[in-house]
Amino acid sequence: MRILLLKNPEKIVIAGDFGIVMEIDGRKTELKGEVNLKFHPLVIWKGKKRVKNPRYPVRFSPIRGFVHLNGRAYRGEIVVKNVGGDVYVINEVKMEDYLKGVVPLEMGYLREDLIEALKAQAVAARTYAVAHIRRNMPYDMVPTVEDQVYGGVRVESPLTNRAVEETRGVVAVYRGKPIDAKYHSTCGGRTEDNENVWNGKPVPYLRSVRDSKRGKPFCRFSPHFNWVRVYSKEEFFSLIRKNLSEIIGEDPGRVRWVRIRKRTRSGRIKEVEVATAKKRYRIDKDRARRLFRDPKRGSLKSTLFHIETRGNKIYIKGRGFGHGVGMCQFGAMEMAREGYSYKQILKHYYRGIRLKKMW
Repeated sequence: MRILLLKNPEKIVIAGDFGIVMEIDGRKTELKGEVNLKFHPLVIWKGKKRVKNPRYPVRFSPIRGFVHLNGRAYRGEIVVKNVGGDVYVINEVKMEDYLKGVVPLEMGYLREDLIEALKAQAVAARTYAVAHIRRNMPYDMVPTVEDQVYGGVRVESPLTNRAVEETRGVVAVYRGKPIDAKYHSTCGGRTEDNENVWNGKPVPYLRSVRDSKRGKPFCRFSPHFNWVRVYSKEEFFSLIRKNLSEIIGEDPGRVRWVRIRKRTRSGRIKEVEVATAKKRYRIDKDRARRLFRDPKRGSLKSTLFHIETRGNKIYIKGRGFGHGVGMCQFGAMEMAREGYSYKQILKHYYRGIRLKKMW
């Protein structure tokens, strides 16, 4: 895996637990202590000594232990490339070692009795990575929510590492191909069909599923299962006007009222209608969260909500956190606590899949 850690930095510092090996043009040099790099043009030095005629790519691997970039430890190697004038600082790391820096940040540090949820997360994260590799780019993944949050060695724990190792190479597939393994924090009782959140065709394994047993939602213990926001009418309509203007690219005028026109079968907002002094606007799918975005409090946690008016106050009452598609992480935790295996958890959220050991 090639993880893009930095793009076009001014400078970086590389080190290793017990020194590093620097490789340029096939020539390897063992170095102790910190190595400094500046860019445009490329300059490499250690202490007062500069490297003569440095050129890209530059590869750094640890003699033993881990390699460090700006004080943060990573497994694998750090490679500095120049592609089209842009400098890329990349962590080249084995898939399983990459996942050790992903699983704790995506699901958290759980108790040992919830390890099956961590295993489910490891398989989902591995599957996502396999399905989204950027083969035509200088890197495969970015370490943020754009792909999956990755923190290197410092975020690892023995239990999350064990979850990765005990599912080594296992990937979720549908009709022989790795799935687009979407996941989110809290579904609020039912997951969502993919086409109701993003543009595109319905995906067979990303169908809305009831996330409950005998009427009790698995994710009911999530701190995000129920939530509420309260505004004065003046604050609320001012907020809607500002956000609507950003969505449509013009000032819509004074907002008169807001109503929910359509819901999905899970109960999430499918379309919102806003009446202003100028006209009526209809906002659909995940853009509805943007319509209610508060600069102080961010977007709404989910589109599974309803609006109540009491006197001069407007209450937005909702359930869940995230887009609602695919695996519900808090639901997976409760399923694990109740004795479900990681395979059962994954097959509950991704209908019709198989689990295949690919290496």
